[in-house]
Amino acid sequence: MKRFSKIRLSGIAGAVGLAFIATSPGGDALAQTGDRETLDEIVVIADSARTGTKTDTKLTEIPQSISVVTADLFNERGSVNFQDVFRYSAGVSTEREGIDTRSDGFAARGFAATQFLDGLNRNPEFVYGARTEVYTLERAEILRGPSAVLYGAGGAGGILNAVSKLPKDNFAAEFGIQFGSDDRMQAMADVTGAISDTFSGRVVGLYREGELQPEGQADDRQLIMPSIMWRPTADTYVTALVLFQKDELGTQTLLPGTNTIYASNSMPRLPIDFFAGDDDFNRMNTDHLSGTLMVDHSFNDTISYSGRMRYFDHDVDYGEVWGVFTFEDPTNGTQLAREFFLLDETYQVLTVDNSLLFDFTTGPFDHTVLMGVDYTEFEQDRREGFSCGGFTSVVCSGFVPEPLDLSDPNNQTNFVGEYTNAYATRSTQTGFYFQDQIRYQDRLSLVLGVRRDKATSARDGLSEPTNNATSIRVGAIVDLAGGFSPYVGYSESFLPVFGGDFFGNPYEPQEGEQIEAGVKWQPDASTLVTFAVFDIEESNRLTVDPDNLQNQIQTGKIEATGFEVEATTYLFDSLLLTVAYSDTDAEISESNDGNEGLKVENLPERLASFWAMYNFREMGEWNLRTGVGVRYVDSKLDGSNVLETPSETLVDLSADAQFRDWRLMLSVTNLLNEEHYAFCGDLGAPQGFCWPAIDRRVVATVTRRFD
Repeated sequence: MKRFSKIRLSGIAGAVGLAFIATSPGGDALAQTGDRETLDEIVVIADSARTGTKTDTKLTEIPQSISVVTADLFNERGSVNFQDVFRYSAGVSTEREGIDTRSDGFAARGFAATQFLDGLNRNPEFVYGARTEVYTLERAEILRGPSAVLYGAGGAGGILNAVSKLPKDNFAAEFGIQFGSDDRMQAMADVTGAISDTFSGRVVGLYREGELQPEGQADDRQLIMPSIMWRPTADTYVTALVLFQKDELGTQTLLPGTNTIYASNSMPRLPIDFFAGDDDFNRMNTDHLSGTLMVDHSFNDTISYSGRMRYFDHDVDYGEVWGVFTFEDPTNGTQLAREFFLLDETYQVLTVDNSLLFDFTTGPFDHTVLMGVDYTEFEQDRREGFSCGGFTSVVCSGFVPEPLDLSDPNNQTNFVGEYTNAYATRSTQTGFYFQDQIRYQDRLSLVLGVRRDKATSARDGLSEPTNNATSIRVGAIVDLAGGFSPYVGYSESFLPVFGGDFFGNPYEPQEGEQIEAGVKWQPDASTLVTFAVFDIEESNRLTVDPDNLQNQIQTGKIEATGFEVEATTYLFDSLLLTVAYSDTDAEISESNDGNEGLKVENLPERLASFWAMYNFREMGEWNLRTGVGVRYVDSKLDGSNVLETPSETLVDLSADAQFRDWRLMLSVTNLLNEEHYAFCGDLGAPQGFCWPAIDRRVVATVTRRFD
C-alpha cells in the first residue's frame, strides 16, 4: 500500500490516536469500515495519529500527548454541545462559563485551547455563536500543549480538533428523533453512499426546537451539511463540504453571588435556572454558511500533496440584559439592578493550508519531511450598544433596564436599547512550516520542526504594528520492550497581541513554551495508557503599568506545572473502561499589578473522571449496553483569589438498546441533579457573579438504520 493510502484513512476519515472503536453493535451508525480493525473479537485501539504531526504516524512515534473521543462515546455520555465532548479527557477544563450560548469554553493545562475543524482554525478570534454541532462529527481530538509549529497562532493549552462526517462508498442511512429535558425535540438524518464509480456523497441534516435551562429561552437550530467526494484517479481525492447552520437561541444570564452560593438569610436564594434578563430582548440569533475543500494527491511513493481551504460567513444578532448587584429596599423588597449589551456583527473568515510530504531514506535513517504554508484572514464588521453602568471605557447609552424584583420578577418590560459604537477590523496570518520526522532502526523517533509567522491587523482602515514570530518543536520517543514508549519534547506557541503602549512601542506576540516528558504503554491491541508531566510558561502577557494606570506593558507571565494520566482498556470482550486524572498548578509568576503568586482564575487544580460501559452478550438479536461515569472538578478561584467556586462530583448514566436496525439510547447527565455553578468571579460586584452550570439533563434518542 502506498503511503498516501495510509494518509487517506487517517486524514480524511479522521482515524487519529487513542480512538476506541468497538466491534460490537452500537458504534457510529455510518462509521467507515476502513477505520475498524478487529483481531479475534478484541477491540483494537487506533495505532496512528494525524493531528500531532499532520502525517500518518503511529502514536508510539509522537512525543506529545494526544487523545480522541469517538462519536459513540460522546453521544453515550450525553454530549449536547462541543464543550461536553471533552468532559472525560485528562487536563481539559470544560463548561467554563456554564451554559453560555456565545461559545464553547475550554482550557487545557491551565491555558486557553484553540478550536479547529478538519485541521483548520475554526475561530481565529472570539466569535459569537455557531457552536460546533456534535451530530456533524465523527470524532474529536485534542493535542495538548503549545502547537504553533504546525497550527500557528493559538494559546498554550493546545488544539481541540473536530472531525466532520464525510462521504463513504457504501450506502448507509440513519434517521432519528430525540426528546429530552427543557422541551427538547430534535429530528436528524444522515445519508451516505456512492453516486458513481468516482463520486460519493453524504448529507447530514438536523432540526431542533427546545429551551435552554432558563425557562422561555429558546434553543432552536436548523442545519444541513452536504458533502461530495471525487476520486478521478486512484491517487487523487477531492472532497467538498458545505455547512449551513441557523440558530435562534436565548442567553444565559449571570446571577449575583449574594443570591446563589453566598446567599445569607437576608437575601433570597435564587434557583439555578433563574432568568434575570428580558424575554423580548435577550437573544442570540446566528446564520452561519461555510464551504470547505480538501484535496489529496500522491505523485508517487515519495511525494504527496495535501490542501485544505475553508471560507465562512457568519451573522450575529445578540442582545442581553443581565443583573448587576442586589440591594435591600424597605418598600419594594430586594431588587436586582440590570445592564444591557447589544451586538450586531458579521464575520468573514478564510483559512488555507497547503503542504508537501516527502518520504526518503538516508543511510539508517527514514525521513518524513513536511513543508507547508498556511494563511488565515479574519474580517469583522461590528456594532455595539451598552448601558453606562457596566462599561466606562466606551460610548454608552443612557438607557438602563428596569431593576428586577426578585420576589416577583417581571421578565417582559419591553426594554429597547440602542447601538452606540461601530468599527471594522481585518487581521491576517501567514505561516511557513517545516518538519522532519526521523526514524532510526524502527526504535527511535525524532520530531524536529520550525515555523515562521507574520500577523497583521487593521481597525477602521488604520494598520497596527505587524507581529512576527518564530516557533520550534523538538522531541524524541523510544520503543522499548513490553509496549513501553518513553518520550520527551519541547514545543512553543504564540498569540499575536495587536496595538502598543502609550509611547508607541508595539506589543510582542504572547509566547508559550513547554517541556513535556511521559510514557505511552500499549501492552496489547485493546489497551492504551499515557502518562505525562509538563512545565509550561507563557510570557508577554499585558499587565498594568505601575507608573501609568491607563497604560499596559508586557511583563506578565504565567507558569503551569502538573501531570496527567489517561487510560483506555477493553476487558473480557465486554467492558470498556476509561480513566483520567490531572493535577495542574498554574499561577502568575510575574506581574506589575501585585498579583504574583496568585492562582490562575477559573481553573480547577484537579480533574478526575471514570467511565465504564458494559456490553451484554448472548442476547439473540438484541444488543444492550449500559454505562456509568463519575466526574470530579476541583474548586476554582476568581482573579483576586478571594472568591471560591466549590468543587463538584457529578454522575452520568447511559443505556443503549439495539434490535436489528433500531436503536434506543438514553443518556442522563448530572444524574443526582447536583445544583452547582461553573464559576463565580468578582467583576466589581458584591460577592461576585456566578455562571450557572448544567442541572440534570435527560435525552432519549430513537434511530432507524438502513444499509
